[in-house]
Amino acid sequence: MSTQPAIEVHHLSKVYNLGLSGRTKSLATIFGERVRHPIRGGTRRERLVALDDVSFDVAAGEAVGVIGNNGAGKSTLLKIISRITSPSTGYIDMIGRVGALLEVGTGFHPELTGMENIYMNGSVLGMAKRDIDRRLDEIVAFSEIEKFLDTPTKRYSTGMRVRLAFAVAAHLEPEILIVDEVLSVGDYSFQAKCLEKMRSVVTDEGRTVLFVSHNLVTVEHFCPRSIMLADGHVVFDGPTHEAIAAYMRKFPQGVPGEAAGVFDLAAADRSDGRYEPVLKQLEFRPHGGLPSDEIRMGEPVRIEIGVEGLRAVRSPFLLVTVGTAACPTLFRMTSSKMPLAIFHRRSDRETIEIDIPSMPLTPGEYFMSVHLKDGNSTVDFVLRAGTFTVAPADVFGNGYVADPNEGYLTVPFEWELRPSYAGTAGNEPAVAAVQRVAAGGDREPAGSQSL
Repeated sequence: MSTQPAIEVHHLSKVYNLGLSGRTKSLATIFGERVRHPIRGGTRRERLVALDDVSFDVAAGEAVGVIGNNGAGKSTLLKIISRITSPSTGYIDMIGRVGALLEVGTGFHPELTGMENIYMNGSVLGMAKRDIDRRLDEIVAFSEIEKFLDTPTKRYSTGMRVRLAFAVAAHLEPEILIVDEVLSVGDYSFQAKCLEKMRSVVTDEGRTVLFVSHNLVTVEHFCPRSIMLADGHVVFDGPTHEAIAAYMRKFPQGVPGEAAGVFDLAAADRSDGRYEPVLKQLEFRPHGGLPSDEIRMGEPVRIEIGVEGLRAVRSPFLLVTVGTAACPTLFRMTSSKMPLAIFHRRSDRETIEIDIPSMPLTPGEYFMSVHLKDGNSTVDFVLRAGTFTVAPADVFGNGYVADPNEGYLTVPFEWELRPSYAGTAGNEPAVAAVQRVAAGGDREPAGSQSL
């Protein structure tokens, strides 16, 4: 990877002027206001600062993730880099052609066929027809929509447009490839195929990739470095696992309530999916007592999930996932073996209780995601619904405190030291002592294993 920057962003800002009134006024009223106040005008305006003094460099051949909550300025940044819109202040230096996949169908003319759009996009990138001809078979094979290439793209499904758009963007040899959240609409196998292609683009072809996604697992898997935006500012720029940890601390999807350990799921961000807001609240209750966001190792904890409208779900079951920034799925708890439908639901407002008899996690910060399904269909889903901290404790009674660097889970175990039977058949084994260590034993301290 070259150290020469492929993208240099210098003090970039973008301000939009929003009209807040005047749309419901009559023409005569607007005209009268302009006559009385010719300078001010008749429409009150508000400034929206989408980006504010953003600066960073991206080296040639580097894959960089861009993360942040909705409205942080991610898409605005990519549109400026792609020259779709211009900045209010600041400037960008780039070396090479830019291929962008920002929205479904971006750069496609709906009246042109898929084949015609391939050549049009190549021309926009400055490629000669012979160069496009050379890559055409690869583009068609990757998109997997060969029989529809002579059909106008206005008749394509969303998935078909994504397939062709990514195939064009990845194979027409732009030195800089910019990809927004658009890949989330593709099916799983095609998403995996696209990510593998982007990895090849970086490692084998030495091109530069800027990748925006709310799927933090994908960002961490693909991008060693990430930039985190919040309210138009760069608030973190560094290793992706650290960026994700900072993001989860700053933007848990479950909104923290008035008490520690209580999260308002009704206010969670569900803009990335069409979900019914059935999940309303999440609480962590150590020993089943008062809510708290700190749980000690080995301590029993009750998880309470408030739901509303469960009566309307035909075959509901719950899937709860616990993870970290580095490992999003440490373990899962599901009611699929005992569907919630077997319980008599007396009202539309209910609480689902989950009891963990002993917290198995090592000290550190964790998050919990809550997924409510109806058969195979998702009813409601809140990623990072709540965050909690596991505090150290002498769970084995031997003064041993689990080291989170050795793993996330602690598992009590027994072990024995027995004599080795290395002699030939018929020989009497040597007499040897047998030592047993068991959890709770009174002869030796209990053991533990971090996974």
